[in-house]
Formats: sequence, structure tokens, C-alpha cells
Amino acid sequence: MSTRKRFSKLSAILAIATCSAFAVMPASAADFPAGTYAASGITLAFDGSGHFRVTQNDAVKVEGDYTVDGSQLQVTDRTGPWACTKAAEQKGTYRWKSEGNTLTFNKVADACKDRVGSLTLHPFRKQG
Repeated sequence: MSTRKRFSKLSAILAIATCSAFAVMPASAADFPAGTYAASGITLAFDGSGHFRVTQNDAVKVEGDYTVDGSQLQVTDRTGPWACTKAAEQKGTYRWKSEGNTLTFNKVADACKDRVGSLTLHPFRKQG
């Protein structure tokens, strides 16, 4: 085999290995796609600074804080008519996934059944 063919094969193998490594790397907090998302008449906004807001028909239903650790998002409800404010229900942890303009959540741990249903039943589509 010629040197050129060996170099081409080696380059292709290295390119595939590099792409594969990036494909399986866990997401970082910097990768979390802050912004405004909507699903089933609910709007969910993440400000990029650790604050989130849930609205329905322009009325605020829940406000709180969020943190991101790799592919996990933890939300803490603070105020609003839909907020889970009991100590055992205030925080929920979810695995998040962003593909294109879609953001989905899967429950890791959350005792607030209404929040689980709101976040996991439908994918959220990025607005604007």
C-alpha cells in the first residue's frame, strides 16, 4: 500500500475517532440552551443566569432558580400559583437533551407530580 493511501486511511480513522469522542462527551453547563421554549400552551424561559419562568397566556405561573450539571438540570420553584413550594417537592432534577430547536426533559428525581407531567410529556420548541 502506498504512503498516500496509508495516510488517507489513518486520517479517516482519526477523524471518525475524534467525532465519536465528541458525540459521547457529556454535556456541560455551558451547553445548556438558555432561551424561551413552548409546548401545549405553556412557555418555559431560562434566562442563562439561573432563573426560570413558566407562563401560560402571558400570566406567570411559576418562577424559580435552576442549575445545570452536565446533562442534568435541577429546578427549584420559588413563587407562583403552580409552584411546588413544600420542602419535599420544591426541587426536581431532570436529564435534559437539546436537538435542533427541541428541548426535552426526563425525570431523574422529583416529588412534584404536576411539574413532572408538565416537563416530561411533550418536547419544548425554541421560540424566536
